[in-house]
Order: sequence, then structure tokens, then C-alpha cells
Amino acid sequence: MRPGAVTELSAEQRREVATWIDSNSAALPDSVRIFLSLHQPYLAVEGDPRRAVDAAWRELRRALHLTPSSEKRRTSGSPLAGIPRAEAVAAKSEREVIEARVQRIRRLSDWHSDLKQQHDKRLARLAEKLAKMSTQSTDDSVKKNLEETIRLEDIELTKEDHEETRAAGEQLIAHLLEGSGADPAMKSVHETLMPGPGALVSEEHVNLPAKVPEDLADARVVKTMTEQRVRYDFSVTVTRVELDVEKKIVVDKEGERHVISPSTIDYGPARYSVTWGALATLAILVGQFALPFNRLSTLFSTIEKRFTAGALSRMLHYVAQRLLPIYLELANQLANAEILAGDDTSCRVLEVSTHFAKLQAERGKPPWEGYQTPSAAEERFHRCREKEKARLQRREGGDRTAKRTPDETPSLGILIARRFGFESPRKNGDGPKEALHVTVISGRSVADDPKSSIVFYRSHIGSCGNLLESILKRRDSRHRDLILQGDMSTTNIVDAPELLARFDIRSIGCRDHARRPFALYSDEDPERCEYMLHLFLGLAIHEQQLDEFGRNRDNVLAVRRNESRELWNDILELAKKMADVWSKATKLGTAARYIINHFDALTAYLDDARLEPSNNHRERMLRMEKLIEGSSMFRRSLEGRFVLDVVRTILQTGVAAGVPVHEYLVSVLRANDDEISAHPSRFTPRAWATERLAKKDTGSASLAP
Repeated sequence: MRPGAVTELSAEQRREVATWIDSNSAALPDSVRIFLSLHQPYLAVEGDPRRAVDAAWRELRRALHLTPSSEKRRTSGSPLAGIPRAEAVAAKSEREVIEARVQRIRRLSDWHSDLKQQHDKRLARLAEKLAKMSTQSTDDSVKKNLEETIRLEDIELTKEDHEETRAAGEQLIAHLLEGSGADPAMKSVHETLMPGPGALVSEEHVNLPAKVPEDLADARVVKTMTEQRVRYDFSVTVTRVELDVEKKIVVDKEGERHVISPSTIDYGPARYSVTWGALATLAILVGQFALPFNRLSTLFSTIEKRFTAGALSRMLHYVAQRLLPIYLELANQLANAEILAGDDTSCRVLEVSTHFAKLQAERGKPPWEGYQTPSAAEERFHRCREKEKARLQRREGGDRTAKRTPDETPSLGILIARRFGFESPRKNGDGPKEALHVTVISGRSVADDPKSSIVFYRSHIGSCGNLLESILKRRDSRHRDLILQGDMSTTNIVDAPELLARFDIRSIGCRDHARRPFALYSDEDPERCEYMLHLFLGLAIHEQQLDEFGRNRDNVLAVRRNESRELWNDILELAKKMADVWSKATKLGTAARYIINHFDALTAYLDDARLEPSNNHRERMLRMEKLIEGSSMFRRSLEGRFVLDVVRTILQTGVAAGVPVHEYLVSVLRANDDEISAHPSRFTPRAWATERLAKKDTGSASLAP
């Protein structure tokens, strides 16, 4: 026998060890007894012990708090991840499409209901056996071993169980088929991470004639056919546009000379060596794809022209200044939405972190001193205007040295803070908050039009609730009823007394926020968490199938008020059982009590077909922050953050409106700046799309015979 080799145990020897553990466990110290009890199941098992060894290994690691990094769950995943893969169906008619959908949901419903009944029966058997066991033997290790002996796959369903499952599936199908087909107003806008294409697409047709080889020169062509093949080419190009600007010197009747030259405004802004299209492309690459300026400067620089990161940032700042009136107009329209949903996440700005990194005595005035509050921003704005007015008066008086200074131009921080402020106070009155967040809030300006969705970003020191209160100050009092969706955190609710007096505000929860802890900490209670996740999976299936069949008010309410409500009642019951097992100091105990305490808010969507069950769209729209942290680490200045807020708001709202984003940006940037400032509502993405469609219809009508 080689040194260190392990002698194999026979089945008889394993049983002998298991018997000894069982006979002597009462006399052993608790720690030894618990440790050996983890090994007893695979020692006592008949036949192949490998499965029991694997189970004991998992329990031993759990008892020692050893979870391999590869098995640690870092994200909660999609609720639909457990759905069996759909089979491809080649449907030729609408009837065949509907039949394929019916067959698909029938299989899904049967699979989910059968597995749900198995979970029910398994938990019932566990509870029954644990109740019969003495108090002394019901420690955690014994409970876990018992859970391993009652396996889910060993639970057999009766004929009555299967019949009940089939009946429930047919009822779900009937509910999905209610109503008169898909209602466009019920279509949900999936404003995930900028799904709109940013590339300009062009087509090129090439004819490739077939050349007859020399050895077949005398052959006769019997038939000629054309086969179409497609190749895609994509490249990054920098085009140098040379403008030969003609200048004429003319002398009028009085003998005064004048220089006449054409305007280059159609090709790009004054004092910038780029076109409008280049500015639109830059906005998309930075705002939509989070590409850092230093990489873009390397990408676009040529031998003849080098673009620096600073130059590109100034160009994007110019774009944000031009789009600012539209940004503020979108906030005004958002204020009157019937339903608002929002979320926030932390962000990093070097200017802010450097300020707070200093000792309290060394901090001095914050970089945002001029726009901490709306009143401070208003005062600084008027001061800038007075300085600019004084400079213009000096120039009119003949002082050619009176040049524009930075103090005369209000920053984006000042212009935006006039409306929203920047720094929010703590609720306890102990000074201002210090955490910098970026908040996203979305809603429809027209309740029945999904393309009227507005997605609004704002970086500020505060939370989602603070921004909501700033937006709602402009809300029309005629729109008294308001629904707010979030994660039910106290920082995300509206509690300003003046707003609560003017409006009836109802807060609703997020299904996936309630689900998330059971996925992240499922290793602590696999059996109950697995069942809880399965119930949430059923809710996600219902919403997915409503999208597949086409939403209308009748089928949405029919499914939600019956099948979905039944699952929510099961979730509540399971949460109460888990609350009895897990204390409120644990993650799972907190999650179970969250469902119990906020059950009405979490299930509010069941009785309102307009509501979404989840706030996931807002959370996904904030994932851009993680891309920024991964690519750029931080923004150097707050002004850079505000540029990003304006650009992303316009881009994401344009995506929701279904407009060609690049074309829209070029069109707006070419428009007169004073016209945009005077009538920003005409230049929002939805208004632009409406006007564009009207022009196309007018053009088609003019061509009609």
C-alpha cells in the first residue's frame, strides 16, 4: 500500500460505522454528534452511495460556511430562466400561430402546475414528519437530512392531481384568449439598455455576371438565373469634408466695402470642425454605448487631424446645451403622467469624492455651491446674466477688449438646478445628504400611447424620492390621482406634506424586488427558496404569455385576478412559514416579512391592467452606470455628469418613441436655437416623429393622382 492511500470501505463496514454513530450519538458532544450526523446518511444507504455522498458533501460545506466562488450566486437571474425551451414551430397562418401558442402554454402550465403540486406535497410531508419527531432530535442537521430523504422527484402525483392540473391549464388558456386581440395602448415599452440601433444603414447592389470559361466557349446557354446573396460590411470611417467657401468683396453706393460669404451652418456648428452628423454620432457612442472619450479620440484621430478627449467632451457639452430645453420640457410632461416608476443607484464623480474625502475643517465651499438649491441656482443665473449684459454694454461703448468670460455663461448645473435643485436635506434635519446618485424616472405623457414614454435621468445628491418631489411640483392639480412604483424603500417615496395635500398618491411594489433575496440566498434554505422561486416563475410565465397572445384589458385582468392571484396567495402562505423559521435579522427572514408587510402593494397590479408587475425596466436602464464604471471608472466633474444626464434622457426617450435616433439628433441640432428654447415641446422625440409622419403623409397625398 502506497503512503497516504485510503482503504476502501465495504458496504458492511459502512453500515457498521452508521450503526455505531446511531447508538452512541446521545453520549457524544453536540459538535461531534452534529458532525457525524452529516455523514450517517451515506454510510447507512443501501446500494450505490454516490448520490448520498454528494448530498452530505453539500450539507457539510453549508455547515462550515464553505461555498465555492463558482457556486455563489451574484445576481438573482431572470425569473423565466427555469422555463423549458420552446420548440420551433413553422406556422403558416394566423390560426396555426394561435394553435402553436395554445400548445406552448398548455405544456408550460402542466409542467409548472405538476411541479408546484410536488413542492406542496413534499413540504407537507416534511412538516408532518418533523412534527412527529421529538424536540431533542429536531436540530438543523436532522432536518436537513430529512429533507434529503424526501426528494422532490420521489413525489408521485395521483390521477386526480393530473386532472386538476389539466383543468387549470385549460382555464388559463381561456383567460388568455379573452378580449378582442392585442390592444396597442396595452403594449409595454421595454426600455432596456438602449435597444435602438445607432448605426446608419445603407444598401449597395452589385451585379456579378457569370463568365463562361474558355473550354466552354462553344457551349450554348440554355437558361440564365439570378441567385441573391447578401454580405454585410461595417467600418469606422472619418470623412474629411472640404468646403470651398467663396467670398466676395463688394462696394456699395456710399463706397463702403462689404465681405459676402455663404453660411456653413448646414454642415456644422460655428467654431467646431465637425459636422452635425459627427456630433450625433458622438452623442450616441458616449450616451448609448458608454464609450470613454480617450478611446474615441484614438479611434477618430487621423494623420491630418487629431481629436483629443477634451475636444470631444466640449463637443458633447455643446450638444447637451442645445438639447437642454427639450430635457426640461420632458420633465414638465413627465410631471403629469398617471403612473411614474423610478429607481436610483450610486455614481462616482471625482469632483464630489475629492471634496468629501477632505476633513470637515478643510473642505471649504462645495463645487456645487452655486446651485445647491433652486433659489441659489436662480441667484447665480441672474448674476451671470448681469455680467453678460455689462460686457455687451462695454462693447457697444467701443471697448473691444470686453471678451466673454466663463462667469457670464450659466453652467448646466445652474440651469438644471433652477428647476430641480441639486442637494437634498436629510429627513431628520441633520444637514444635507452626501451620497451622489443617478436617478431614472419613467412614465407616459399620454396614458394610451406607449410611444409617449419618457425616460428621465438626473444626477444629484439625494434619492429617487427627492427627484420625484421636484418633478411633481409642476404637476397640474387636475391630475390628482398618481401611482408611484418602486422598491418600497423609504428613500423612494414622496412624503412632502404640500404634495400629499394636493394629490392622492398610491405606492406600489416590484415583484422582482420581492423575489430577488430568495434567489441570492437560496443556499441557506434550498427547499423553501426553490419553491418560492418556482411560484415567482409562474407569475413571470403569466406576463410573458400575455405578451405572446397580445394584451388587452379583458385577458390581462382575467389572468391576473385568477391564476396570478392564486400564486400570490401561495407566496404569502410560504412567506409566513419562512418568517416562522427565519428571524428578521436574517436575509431570508427579512425577505419573507417584506412580502407579508407589503403584500397589498406587491399585488396592486392584479386589479389594474395598466400597471407593470415589476420595476425591472428602470433598474436595467441604470446598468449604464456599471458600464461607465467599467470603462471610464468615473466622471471628473459634475458638469460631465449633467451632460450625460441630458444626452441619455433624449436618447432613451427617442428609443421609446421609436424614432431613428441619429436622424432625430441631426434634425434637432440643425434647428434654430431660439426656436427650440421658445417651443421645446415641438422638438421632443414623440412630437418630432408625429411631425415627420405628417410630412410623409402630405408628401404621399401630393403625389396622388
